[in-house]
Amino acid sequence: MQSFRVVLGMYNSLPYNAADTLYEQAYQGAWRPFLSGLYKFPSIKAVIHFPGNIFAWIEQNHPEYLYLLIEMVRKGQIELLGGGFYSPLAPLVSTQDMTGQVEALSAFIRKTIGKRPSGAWLYEYSWTSSLPAILQNSKIQYTFLPAAQFKEIAPENLSCQPVASEDHRKMVLIYPAFESHSDDSAFVPYEATLLKLQQDNPQISAFVIMADGNAISSTWERSGLESPDVLFERSFAWFQKNCLEYDTITASQLYKSSKAARTIYFAQCYSRRFRDYCERIIQKADIPRFECVQISKQSVVDHPLVHLLYQKLNFVSAMTNLFRGDKSRKKASLDDIWRAQSGELFWVSPTGGILRSEARLGAYASLIEAEKTIRQNRFHHFMAYDDLDFDGIKEVLYQSSVYNCYLKSDSASVVELDSLRTGRNYACGWNAEHFSTGCFKDEIRAAGTFETRLFPDYEAWNLVENAKESLNATFYREFHGKIDNLGAFFGCRKSYQFENDYFSINYELTNKGSNPFPIRFCTISEIIALPSLKDHKVQTLAHRQSLQLPADQSFAADAIDGVEIGDVLGAEKMIIRSDNPFSLNGVPNFAESPKDGRFITEKEAQDARIFEGFTLTIGWDFSLPPEGTVLFSVSVHIEH
Repeated sequence: MQSFRVVLGMYNSLPYNAADTLYEQAYQGAWRPFLSGLYKFPSIKAVIHFPGNIFAWIEQNHPEYLYLLIEMVRKGQIELLGGGFYSPLAPLVSTQDMTGQVEALSAFIRKTIGKRPSGAWLYEYSWTSSLPAILQNSKIQYTFLPAAQFKEIAPENLSCQPVASEDHRKMVLIYPAFESHSDDSAFVPYEATLLKLQQDNPQISAFVIMADGNAISSTWERSGLESPDVLFERSFAWFQKNCLEYDTITASQLYKSSKAARTIYFAQCYSRRFRDYCERIIQKADIPRFECVQISKQSVVDHPLVHLLYQKLNFVSAMTNLFRGDKSRKKASLDDIWRAQSGELFWVSPTGGILRSEARLGAYASLIEAEKTIRQNRFHHFMAYDDLDFDGIKEVLYQSSVYNCYLKSDSASVVELDSLRTGRNYACGWNAEHFSTGCFKDEIRAAGTFETRLFPDYEAWNLVENAKESLNATFYREFHGKIDNLGAFFGCRKSYQFENDYFSINYELTNKGSNPFPIRFCTISEIIALPSLKDHKVQTLAHRQSLQLPADQSFAADAIDGVEIGDVLGAEKMIIRSDNPFSLNGVPNFAESPKDGRFITEKEAQDARIFEGFTLTIGWDFSLPPEGTVLFSVSVHIEH
């Protein structure tokens, strides 16, 4: 007699624009061997979750896998779980967008397989109170949250029983899910996990055991087995051998024989790894009690790269919601917005998340395309002010037919520089060492060097002019400190002047102290054009001549008039020119791959880094007497 019911499953997620190599590695290491191994044991049943972007990749690159999947679903051996089409983090998207994404994936599965899903998988178990209504609107009856969450809030006798949750009289059943991995996130075979769970929870007669596909593929690489197929064949063979004691069923079969132990209204819920990440990020904001804040949103605000993408996402979403007119145009814009809502992009996930430059650039490209769709080819240049980053201070927004440029007021820097032609955001490079992104951040350093920084960076710039009609934004900051034990006091006026196809930055630097000083005024930019280092081309300009620099290592130049960063094919380039000769220091940046190397490709594991763009530091050397003033400027062009 069978005394235990077991739901075995695999869930998967990757950023929409992640490299094909990442998809292929997950396919060969987890998706294919899981399904082919299961196919050899028709009596063993399982559940699988793929988001829409993975389905689309499989359909294009491995259609034979989709045919096998459809066959096994129709035989009742596999159940497909629904969820968000692009794996969004539920608390970070609107109810309208989450509803749309859940329905889009349900409709895709119905169209492809012939049956709507009755269960849903939540990316990183991300929960909001509106989810019961959202899921029920798409005929979803049940979902899953971590078993550890149940144990924290329920009495011991109910800690591993399914519960109900409700929103506006719409109910959903929630099952506790156990992760089939070790403490260090490595995949553990299903049968080993089951035996451990039985030992720890003798009162439970039904288990839902899920595994992360990314963890599975990397575990095989370290296992020494000749093929990942063997990993699953051993597990499924064990369950077949012990079929009298363990009955593997699908989640829909479990649902038909389950009832809720009680109704619970969860405030928020996440996977352990996502929660740990959020707590590490939030610690930098001096918030001691994490349970008092919405940790997913707070972690967004406290990571510069994530915050900038999130503010762009919200800005374009707001524009789209205000759009009235062509419904097909609005739908196309929403599709692009959904692509940028991939949950992988809003944290440093095990696959790299926001640090994967191809995914980050792809998300900006989707949002730029959505913005272009809504603007309906009306590209008259204009400047506006809006609080994009939710800090109570308005930022400067400039839009033209060639580029978008957004300025952060407290740093007087460019936080977004979009080419509308190619969809590139040149300002989303990342310097992991300094936890920094953006362009044209200014510092004063010792004369003749890029090494010695003379003044602290805690003083903010002030927006002093709001000349929207003249398309001009001016900022002012004072620098106080000591140079060679002498009191130093500088004032800097920084003015952005926007034109349709370029913009200029005009500086007015004044020595307000009583001592003369030689200094080097520097502006620092984190620039990226393409995801791959080898696709970049860097050139200096001097006396109407250009010189190509080695982009794969640190580079420097003196007495030049400009610098270009573009692609090797010459499709587009960003050019920075100055009216004063300057010195240049450039460094290609790499972020360390996720510490848990089991989640990354073999190639990335070898060099353990992800290309993040270049740090370009431009420096002008001046000798300023007391009350002396120097004027200089740079212009920025995007040329094709």
